[in-house]
Amino acid sequence: KEGVPLTDESFRAIETFSDYLSIAMENAKNYQRVRELTVTDDLTKLYNSRYLHLVLERELARSERYQEHFSLVFIDLDNFKNINDQNGHMVGSLLLKEFGEFLVQAIRTSDIAIRYGGDEFVLVLPRTTKAEAVQFVTRARDSLKEHIFLKTKQLNLKTTASFGISTFPEDGKNIDQLISAADKAMYYVKSCLLYTSDA
Repeated sequence: KEGVPLTDESFRAIETFSDYLSIAMENAKNYQRVRELTVTDDLTKLYNSRYLHLVLERELARSERYQEHFSLVFIDLDNFKNINDQNGHMVGSLLLKEFGEFLVQAIRTSDIAIRYGGDEFVLVLPRTTKAEAVQFVTRARDSLKEHIFLKTKQLNLKTTASFGISTFPEDGKNIDQLISAADKAMYYVKSCLLYTSDA
């Protein structure tokens, strides 16, 4: 009321209300931003690369605030061009779609799978250390070795993939650094595989 000083209790109530109002406004802005973007990949139904930066901004802010780790996994299918050349682009597209389903089955409900482009995929793993990310990738890689794709089409294809990991904060403290570190790690793995196959 006018002329009546605020008590500590009233001040705390106003402060709490202001925090909630600020969160609501930020959520409304984020919702609008998401609506303005097409964030789903048409083929795989995973999120697409435009959504990646929104997710990473959120995870970076949360991890900095609570001093937690999160990890990023870059994935590139090996010899995907050969699959296209031998079976046609329609089969290649079906394989990408099924690989997206494979990833969804492999991750936790809190993780986010993204088709980055072409035959490249990205996983965002909240609250995940480097060691935990390595364990996940090892399980996923071993499962992929046994997985048979396009059985319903009687094609029974198998494929492998190269995985690269980066973790906040040790591999980068901003989005560009984390993406670059995971991308470089993935290409390092792929170059090692190519060298091994040539030997």
